[in-house]
Amino acid sequence: MENIKRIQNIPRWPYADEEEEKILIEVLHSDNWWRNAGYQVKSFEKEFAHYHNCIGGIAMANGTVAIEIALKALGVGEGDEVIVPDFTFYSTVSAVLKAHAIPVIVDVDPNTFCIEPKKIEEAITEKTKAIIPVHIAGHVADMKSIMELAKKNNLYVIEDSSHAHGAVWNGKKAGSMGTMATFSFQNAKLMTAGEGGIVISNNGELLHRVLLEANCGRAENDTTYQHILIGTNARLSEFQGAILKAQLKRLDEQIDLRESNYAYLCEKIEQIHGITLQKKDDAMERHPHYMVMFYYDKKYFNSASRDEFVQYIKRAGISSNRSYEAIHRLPVFQSLPVGSWRFGSKDSRKGEIQCPNSVKISEEVICLNHNMLLGDKKLIDDIIDVIKSFSA
Repeated sequence: MENIKRIQNIPRWPYADEEEEKILIEVLHSDNWWRNAGYQVKSFEKEFAHYHNCIGGIAMANGTVAIEIALKALGVGEGDEVIVPDFTFYSTVSAVLKAHAIPVIVDVDPNTFCIEPKKIEEAITEKTKAIIPVHIAGHVADMKSIMELAKKNNLYVIEDSSHAHGAVWNGKKAGSMGTMATFSFQNAKLMTAGEGGIVISNNGELLHRVLLEANCGRAENDTTYQHILIGTNARLSEFQGAILKAQLKRLDEQIDLRESNYAYLCEKIEQIHGITLQKKDDAMERHPHYMVMFYYDKKYFNSASRDEFVQYIKRAGISSNRSYEAIHRLPVFQSLPVGSWRFGSKDSRKGEIQCPNSVKISEEVICLNHNMLLGDKKLIDDIIDVIKSFSA
């Protein structure tokens, strides 16, 4: 099993070409390197928001602070409850704690890995103020059901779309269905400037509030230092805005390629016993495939552990990792004071596993990076050969 074929034809990520180089030089010689004096970030905000069918957006330092500022702009604060999935990246939930609100953790669907609407409904109380559905690996959560629940209970919805640039669900773009949405442009994301984030919305008043929160409490074009509220400086630089403008231009082309290669990967990988891919529901019309996620059943691989499998394919050059840990199992959540967070389930029988689907995903799922899908069919064949060689 240790005679591993090293794969050589994996596309690099992040990807950049003369488009990024040209626009970065333009910014360099412009003498305007920050948002308020320049136009690259403002131009990108409009282009990205319109691409996702929203009236506007405010770009900022990263995706984590984007969620924090979205919550602040909605007035979410101490004593408020925000419903979040147990299977997500830490920032979705840490942002709620940062707002001094209470994360209410609920389980996800075992097939799509997205938050389960029925569990959301169980978790709603008179203290609930918002829901943060996460579009895991680019698969959009059941926004129809979520928005119906939100409307019925007068709740805000923040779409955590960090994985879902360009996704289309039930005829609607990711980020256009909730009260607001956040995206990340961190180094691994489908569009990247190394770091970065954005809040988009179809509510102009909320976008103004987001700008104030991210721009030291100052309104757009203020030159008289009229700080309206206690905000912070979360602004994106012109260099990052310029890079993201170039990245957005090729997003559709890259999504098309990933969708084509993913379809081919599905044909091949479904023939391997012990590998079960994240499912895609019928409403997913355009899937950007931020990650290839699949359950790994060790009984089909001579009882080799998931970590052993991941290390094996990494040595072959395949960028991969175990899935996120279930949120409630993170060390920080074990040390937080009682009452600072809770499970949404009404069933609290002692000894019962809370959020069993999230626990199973966190224990059994493996993720491959999206650049695996930016090559050709030969690359997919090579990846399949490596996986098969482990099971041999």
